[in-house]
Amino acid sequence: MILRSCLTALWRLTRVPFLCVGVLPLILGFALAWRLGYYGPLETYLLTSVAVVLVMCMSYYLGEWNDRSGDRLNRTFTRFSGGSRVLVEESLPPWVALLLGYLCLVGAAGLVLYLFFEYRPSVWTLLLGGSGIFLGFFYSGRPLRWAYRGLGEIFIGFCYSWLPIATGFFLFAGFFSPGVFLLSVPVGLSIFNVILINEFPDEEADRWIGKRNLVVRFGKERMADLYLGLAILLVFVFVRVLLSEGGRPFWILVLSVVPLSLLLWAIWQVGRQDYRDTKQLERLSRKTLLINVSMTLILIAQQVSHG
Repeated sequence: MILRSCLTALWRLTRVPFLCVGVLPLILGFALAWRLGYYGPLETYLLTSVAVVLVMCMSYYLGEWNDRSGDRLNRTFTRFSGGSRVLVEESLPPWVALLLGYLCLVGAAGLVLYLFFEYRPSVWTLLLGGSGIFLGFFYSGRPLRWAYRGLGEIFIGFCYSWLPIATGFFLFAGFFSPGVFLLSVPVGLSIFNVILINEFPDEEADRWIGKRNLVVRFGKERMADLYLGLAILLVFVFVRVLLSEGGRPFWILVLSVVPLSLLLWAIWQVGRQDYRDTKQLERLSRKTLLINVSMTLILIAQQVSHG
């Protein structure tokens, strides 16, 4: 019983379902390389994926450690905000998160070095891997604390779009294709909105602990307008990316109805200020995450179908 409780708490602390937002863009980079005829050994795909997961886990674990004072104050959290609640509920002692965070840091750094020496001995290998580790470690870690200075949303947009896509492509192609940037735009816009809307429930607690993210700095009303603007832009960008490939299968266009419908639904919800209601806000957060995941999956399928 105790073991089961510890494993459940560890699952929650790791936020396993949310790891897909980093792994899927990496696979999108792999798929772009496949489409252009660049392949590699299975070991490289697996090790790169593990490295990305370790960087994300490092960020999650250390974020729980660094943000625990704000999480204790938070009374308006949802399943998508306010941390995992594991440390607040004392399901695990805080030192577990700290220890796991540093173990993931060492593991990720070791894999980046292995990929550099054994497969792609380019300075870009170190820069791509190192920047992910650096930005993830200091997302909530002192002294830089990007999430506390209004830079967290921007770096998340970068680290969960261009960075993994470029990494997945470069490790096999050895250069950066314009397609990397094209594909990273809809993924980046959608993940930016994910973190933005997830900050809404935490505004009061974040303000108390001095966390100066965008919602705290500018308020929910202005950031709702930003969400709306980015969501509308995302509709046009996603359609543009889909139509940029000639001879696309019809089923890709059919599947694209899913994220586009979710996008229009989210735009309607924010337009009528559903973010003021806690339950509606949680549904909006879920919908925004599904937009990101479904879009990335469709972009992967688009690349594979042309391979």
